[in-house]
Amino acid sequence: MDTFPNAKPQSPGESAASEHARRSVEEARASAQEIVSQGSEAVHSSATRAREAIIHTTDQAAHYVQEQPLKSLLMAAAAGATIALLAGALSRHHSHHGHQ
Repeated sequence: MDTFPNAKPQSPGESAASEHARRSVEEARASAQEIVSQGSEAVHSSATRAREAIIHTTDQAAHYVQEQPLKSLLMAAAAGATIALLAGALSRHHSHHGHQ
């Protein structure tokens, strides 16, 4: 049974060209699927490594805080003060330049 019953018969050259085009499309589709699959695997692998690194760093920080609670508190306070000073300096800088 023909897919297109009203279509005229193809010459051998047209048939070969049509088959070549069909194979080229199939090869391109297969290549695209492989690229998508490899990209997906790479993203999954990177996400897994990032998650493991975050867990490791968090565990190290928790262990450090347990071992050095006072030092940890002082470092956190110094970091907070530094951020507050920077935020204040940026705020003054923007308000100073905004009124000119």
